[in-house]
Amino acid sequence: MKPGKNKKKVLNIVYILLAVMVVVFFARDVFMYTINGVEELLYPIQSKIYFLGKKAKESTENVINYKELLSENTKLKNTLVEKSLLEEENIKLLEENKRLRNLLQMKDSFTFKFKVGKLSFQQTRELYESFAINLGSVDGINKNMPVLFNEALIGKVEKVFKDYSIVQMITFQDSVVSATAGDNVLGIIKGNRSEELIFEPVSIYEAQLEVGSKVYTSGISDIYPKGLYIGEISEVRKKYENSVEYILKLPFNVMDMNEIIVLTEVDR
Repeated sequence: MKPGKNKKKVLNIVYILLAVMVVVFFARDVFMYTINGVEELLYPIQSKIYFLGKKAKESTENVINYKELLSENTKLKNTLVEKSLLEEENIKLLEENKRLRNLLQMKDSFTFKFKVGKLSFQQTRELYESFAINLGSVDGINKNMPVLFNEALIGKVEKVFKDYSIVQMITFQDSVVSATAGDNVLGIIKGNRSEELIFEPVSIYEAQLEVGSKVYTSGISDIYPKGLYIGEISEVRKKYENSVEYILKLPFNVMDMNEIIVLTEVDR
């Protein structure tokens, strides 16, 4: 090959390379300009997508935080409830302990043999009629045994089953108990299906009772021994001309009854 032709060929290649470089240079600017233009066109969409994504992320984080707070709140509530129940249980145990201590003190001063039981059931509609106790024939309980709450008479055993018994209360409307009030004023206590009892003296002319006069069983009975406390006169109520009736209130609230005393042996 001739030297002149080779030189021309080399120059042609150089020109082509220079042309390519110029095209690439300007093409890059055009490409970048195009990209920038596209980005400007897509910016609102990108911004919207970014905003929605960020909001979704925040919402997700809020939901997670809410669930964590809810879970923590639930745990705190459960802890408070458990603490409250524990405190309430402790109060009940302390109250029961106090009642049992009082019963032990009574045992030393009581002249009757007795057994301690618990009130196991009482219907609201029979609040002043009867209730069940957790002592029965297996515990040596028999019909007509007197029943006390604290040191006050509340009734007698009416029905006896193996593991429990039914107590008829002195507040029952058909209940009648021989009693003495004040300075040995003899009379009877009648039930009234309420916390009130009615004391009727045998002789209204001999009776001179006042509010505060204490009433006890008289002992004129095959069921109740003498000296069981019933209550005290809370009201002197006029019935008709030259006649009054004496009202007693139970010395306790029947809703507070829990441990009861059954007199198993009494000296008459």
